[in-house]
Amino acid sequence: MTPVTLETLKKGAAEGNITAMFELGQYHALGNETEVDENESFKWYAMAADLGHTASEYMIGECYYHGIAVEKDVNEALLWYIRAAEKGDRRSIGAVSLYKERKWRFDAAAAFESYRKKAEQGSAGALYMLSRFYFHGTGVAPDADLSFTCCEKAAELGHMDAVFDLARMYRSGACTEKNAEKAFMLFQKASEKGHRRAPIEVIRCYADGTGVEKDEKKAFGMIFDLADTGSEDAEYELGRYYLEGIGIEPDPFYAFGWFTVASNHGSVDALYGLAQCYQRGRGTDRDKKKALEYFRTAAEFGQSDAMISLAHMYADGRDVTKNDKESFKWFLMAAEHDSEYAQFAVAQRYTEGRGVNKDDKESFNWFLRSAQNGNGTAQFNVAEAYMNGRGVKKDERLGYRWFLRSAQNGHHRSQYYVGVCLSKGTGVAKNISGSFKWHTLAADAGYGKSQYFIAQCYSEGRGVEKNDKKAFEWYLKAASTGHVLAQYYAGLHYANGTGTKPDKESAIKWYTRAAKQGHTYSRELIEGYSGQKLKLVNDMTPFEKHMDEANNGDAESQFIIGRYYEEGIGVEKDLNEAKKWYTKAAALGHFNAKKKMTIEIKQQQK
Repeated sequence: MTPVTLETLKKGAAEGNITAMFELGQYHALGNETEVDENESFKWYAMAADLGHTASEYMIGECYYHGIAVEKDVNEALLWYIRAAEKGDRRSIGAVSLYKERKWRFDAAAAFESYRKKAEQGSAGALYMLSRFYFHGTGVAPDADLSFTCCEKAAELGHMDAVFDLARMYRSGACTEKNAEKAFMLFQKASEKGHRRAPIEVIRCYADGTGVEKDEKKAFGMIFDLADTGSEDAEYELGRYYLEGIGIEPDPFYAFGWFTVASNHGSVDALYGLAQCYQRGRGTDRDKKKALEYFRTAAEFGQSDAMISLAHMYADGRDVTKNDKESFKWFLMAAEHDSEYAQFAVAQRYTEGRGVNKDDKESFNWFLRSAQNGNGTAQFNVAEAYMNGRGVKKDERLGYRWFLRSAQNGHHRSQYYVGVCLSKGTGVAKNISGSFKWHTLAADAGYGKSQYFIAQCYSEGRGVEKNDKKAFEWYLKAASTGHVLAQYYAGLHYANGTGTKPDKESAIKWYTRAAKQGHTYSRELIEGYSGQKLKLVNDMTPFEKHMDEANNGDAESQFIIGRYYEEGIGVEKDLNEAKKWYTKAAALGHFNAKKKMTIEIKQQQK
């Protein structure tokens, strides 16, 4: 192993090693192998800090705060402290807290302008901070596209936090389309550049199969080796692997042990792990009081999963007194720590007025934050808000863009709406073939409205060559999801033999289902044919609704009818009738029905 000297550090710094740059700053600050030189020390700290070295960012903050090698500037110092504090540097968090205690007011607009000017001069660090400002809407209107662009440019200039954040964007679909392979490649690059959290993410990619072939055993081996180096992050992860059985048989006692080791080394995540163990009695005796203490401690140190756990506990009244306001408080804290899940939950609560007053504008703002973090459902909600002008000025162009982003992330309802927008020219140029493509994606995933649209296209030859057989097949698929017009057209195709053989019995079946949902013409046909009044679905009892679906071959309804007869819910108890319906559901592959029948057989064999 090559000994670390002033010369080896200079060589490493010249090759772009930011740790070597930081160490050179330390050598010149302390006078190791050289004279104390504050200006030279500041130069190397600044080079490392501009590429995302956390300790260097803190040191630059110290230099500006105390006027070392530069003119004293407490505002500039705060900007550097914030950069390091955002990544969990405790000294920087303490420095920022001190500013808050002194009631110093952060001028976000001025900070944004400062970074913008530095970015124009080619500063990678300033570009990275602009990305964060655009992402959060700090000092400027939020702009996901500009956030991605700035992050990409900073990454190209070698900023390791930008490389890491770019990987997360590609993984989650935040600010860009999901690309698991790119995410994995960038996590590897950040790891090679010495980013502290990147090795963990590379290992998670192997555990989850993100951008690389899934290999839980390999992931376990990698995390075990990393934990052996004393990394508290890896020690926590190893505990999680033992708790959840990732790449190894679950062992809650080992999990509890590794969480304890990691917490002793300063891991806040490990406090959350210990809270889980105490709450569930995994690897230690169940202790609700201790669990709550650990959840609170972890949350107060900024652990967002602990905040979310507390929010759910107060929402459900689990181990604490139910309190919607307290639940909202913890969700809000987690949301402010950039949890897309919590941001979505906060938005929902503003929509519902649960634990907080209803506020469409605040609801939109939090849906937008969650959407920027890659939450597909939040992206859908943002799109709807723009389309309807709810909580934000109506803008169909932006509405379409968010539907598209959500659709690209696999949200089937958004895929349907992208298709609708393209077919009508809403917020985008009209494009029937493009519309057909997006509807097909949603239709293939079982979305009934898109299946109906595809059926219409084949039936009318719109955007695709006319094909009665394919039209019938798609009407039938959509009808099976409960789409009332598709049910009518399925009946019509059976009645006329369009795209299929004529089948009077099947025609009556689908006309009847459409009629029961209130389709007027189908109702007239069936009542005229049978001479009897039909009872509409909305007028049926829950038992009657499930019985109607059960008679039409729905396995879930058959299972529910079985349970109704077994327990005497809405009907006289009848175990033989219950068994009959469980058997029918089991024959269609219903898991719980098959389980019921297995238990029945075993009891008979005793």
